[in-house]
Amino acid sequence: MSLNEILEYGILDYIEDNLKQDLTLEELSQRYHYSPRQLYYHLHDITGMPVMAYVRRRKLLSAAKEIGFGRKMYDVAMDYGFETQAGFYKAFLQCIGCTPSEFRRHQQLRHEKRIAAKLLSVKEAQETMGKNNLTSITIRKMEEGDAKSLWENIFSANTPEEVKLRVQSNIARMEAGNCAALVAVTDGHVIGTVLIEKSQHILSGNRCILSDVVVNPAFQRHGLGKRLCEEGFVCARQMGCDYVITYCRGNGTELFDKAMGMEQCGRIPAASGNHGETEILMMS
Repeated sequence: MSLNEILEYGILDYIEDNLKQDLTLEELSQRYHYSPRQLYYHLHDITGMPVMAYVRRRKLLSAAKEIGFGRKMYDVAMDYGFETQAGFYKAFLQCIGCTPSEFRRHQQLRHEKRIAAKLLSVKEAQETMGKNNLTSITIRKMEEGDAKSLWENIFSANTPEEVKLRVQSNIARMEAGNCAALVAVTDGHVIGTVLIEKSQHILSGNRCILSDVVVNPAFQRHGLGKRLCEEGFVCARQMGCDYVITYCRGNGTELFDKAMGMEQCGRIPAASGNHGETEILMMS
């Protein structure tokens, strides 16, 4: 077995199974019979970061899950080898992008499938004033300052840091003319998003891919998803694309795509042994 195979199927799994242990580069290199230097560089190529930085990140992400399910910060910090709560708090904030208590509250809402009270109050205020929800919503390009609201209302399964990196990546690609990341905003809250990406394949430069069409549950069934997509189609034309394609899994989302004027132009059967459903290719 090659070193890359050992790293992919052995060491990474071993790290994941022993996150509560005191893992070191020396211990890992001895276990898998490679020099610390050789192991360091190969693992860095796979993970994109130094070995112990990778281990620390995996520890904190695993710890975050436990905190999200209600475990006390002190107990979690001790289990994952942090000597003090203060040290754990600082490392958590740096890696996850919010405090442990903020993460716990966020995850409780997510697990219970509840909508944040502040969003419900915004919706109720609009309805009380007799406003049409669409007329009070602005659709614009994504900005760095949207990251926190996107985490709270849209990409709840990610960490704040992951959402921040996603936003930064989208902005960089927009500046390069390769995509359009749009958000729907009302009263300072991001409540919807869509991503239009220009194909980088040499034979399909006139196509864009539609993805990440997400609307917060409090504002669904008001035509906001359709409005986001329509704005995305405009951006696609501005990028010089004649077609917009998207994929769905035969779970009902193709009905939304058809309502957008998209037509089925192909089906990609699930791979042998794959329990996933057939992908349906839609095009406008």
